[in-house]
This record gives sequence, C-alpha cells and structure tokens, in this order.
Amino acid sequence: MERQPYRFSELFTGDWKLFEKVIKNPETVFVYDNDGIFSDTSKEVYKRFSEKHGIPVKTSDIDGWTYLTDIARNAGLTEDAINHAEDDFYSPEVLEKSQSILYVKPVIQKTLKHYGPERNFILTSRNSEFKDVTLNWFECKFPEIKPENILIRSNGDNLSGAEFKIQKLKEIASKAPWVVFIDDALKFVQAAIEADIPNCLVVNIPQGKTLPDFTHERLFVIKRYPDGLQAIYPFMDALDRALKNDKSPCLT
Repeated sequence: MERQPYRFSELFTGDWKLFEKVIKNPETVFVYDNDGIFSDTSKEVYKRFSEKHGIPVKTSDIDGWTYLTDIARNAGLTEDAINHAEDDFYSPEVLEKSQSILYVKPVIQKTLKHYGPERNFILTSRNSEFKDVTLNWFECKFPEIKPENILIRSNGDNLSGAEFKIQKLKEIASKAPWVVFIDDALKFVQAAIEADIPNCLVVNIPQGKTLPDFTHERLFVIKRYPDGLQAIYPFMDALDRALKNDKSPCLT
C-alpha cells in the first residue's frame, strides 16, 4: 500500500517542545500498551464478528469499550449474541492469531536502538490467564523485546487493569528521568494523567473515534491516518522529527 501524505499539524496535539526534550533524552523509558498498539486484536475480533453475524464493522468506527455490544443491540440480535459480542477479546485463540499493528516494528526498533532494550517495556492490562499466550506472541513477533520487560498481571493479583498499569508506571518512573507511556485506550490514558506522575508523558494513539475530552500539559494525542490504515506511522514520524531537531514540526 502506498503511504498517503498528511499534514503533521492535523495529527499531533501537545507541547512539541516538551515532547522533543523528552525524546532527545537518551535515558527516557518507553512503556507501550499491547492491544491496539502492538497487537491488532480488534481487527481479528471484528472480522469474526462480521463473519458470524453478517454485520460489517471496522476499527476506524470504534466509539467506546462496548462498540460491538452496541452494534449487536442496535441490529436486533438475540440477547445471547448481545451478551457475548465482545467475548473474542478474551479468546486465547484470537489473541494468538492477531497480527501486529502496522509500523510498530520500525517504531520499537527505533526506540530499542536509541534508548536500549532495558528502557523499552510492554505494559498490558490483560488478565493473568493470558500471560502465556501473550509472552509466546511476543517471542514470535518481537523477540528483540526482553521477556522480563513484558509486564502482565500474575495469578492472585487483585489489581484492576488500570491499577496495575499505574502501579508499574510509578515504579518505572521512580528510576528514570522521563517515561513515555503509549496507549490507545482512553480510560488508561486518563488514569495515567490522574495518577500525577510528573515525569511521565502520556501519548494517546486512539483507535476509531474515541478522543480525549480533556487536556493536560503532559498529554499528547497522535492520530492514526488515514482511518487507521497507516496505523502508528504518525507516531514514528513524531519520533523522527524530534530526534532530527525539527524546529517547526507543526507547519507540515
């Protein structure tokens, strides 16, 4: 697919000088979400939903956590179909089969090269029962990431997904000058901002139509383009611009 041109200023929202400052620090730590940033889980789930119910759905139309449930209800599907519309998000078979997000490979290669493997983490809200399938997926798709840096809840861990992410972000931030936390889910983005970790930049790379309805000096929104087809290429572009000392990134 030929890459489509875009205006960077229309996709990047946030304090560019702060972003550039943090990206230029060689000791900055990157903490990536998994689903929606590394694993294209939604695409596989939506494909199965469409095949099962004959209703076309796509990630560019996501408008919240209950997207499929709402579609099932509005389409007049059975109560059972409505109640189980999101089940494939919790299927080990689906998680294992999901492909990686477009352009995430060059992104992680870039941050591994510039900051070192020890400063690159995966932080997922998946339940502990999906630990093995998650680690196996990364071993297959991204063996360059240190297994011990793939953070997922363990058996007996009673923390919610958001609580777990905040706990780990605080631990990492306590040992680093800066942390860049990248997530697509609005509830985790908001939780990270509300946790008030002063050296943590929060980068939201939203899927679909879910955008933050709040602002913060440490919040950055970098949209996908076009309609998610080029996935996180704009984020990679932002990294390149910051590392190359682009003085006027919002003009092109």
